[in-house]
Amino acid sequence: LTLTYRDEDWEEDSYALAAACLDPSPCPLCNRTGFFGPRARDGGVKFRACRFCGFTQMVGEVPTLHRPVIHGCEDWPECARAPYIWWIDPDRDRYRCFYCQEIVFVTDETVERIVPPSNDASHPWWRVPQHKSFGYYQKFWSNWPTTKGRVVL
Repeated sequence: LTLTYRDEDWEEDSYALAAACLDPSPCPLCNRTGFFGPRARDGGVKFRACRFCGFTQMVGEVPTLHRPVIHGCEDWPECARAPYIWWIDPDRDRYRCFYCQEIVFVTDETVERIVPPSNDASHPWWRVPQHKSFGYYQKFWSNWPTTKGRVVL
């Protein structure tokens, strides 16, 4: 795995997907495509992440494995025939549900802890076709409201 992920790398990855429409790259950890790519958060935070195995690497930092959680509130979406997975930093004990805005404690009984899809051969996301084109994934993810318009989950 690459221990250095520079701002220039993020810009190149982001351009490849968003502007050049190049085929998605595989995750450096699990080798899945359609789940891995460059991401950004408010405040200019840039990183790359995989929603299949939890690989996450912030610009300028070493990779980490995030924890999968599913809040399961009334508004929690389904994606590719499974509950959408939210990935949180391994040290966090709470997060704000993106859908209902509730502060969710990871140890709270309302949180369903899950095994990452990469460690669960029966997870529906294993059936997502692999190593396909930009156009293929754009159409595939457009079938799910959570990912409409994206090339990677």
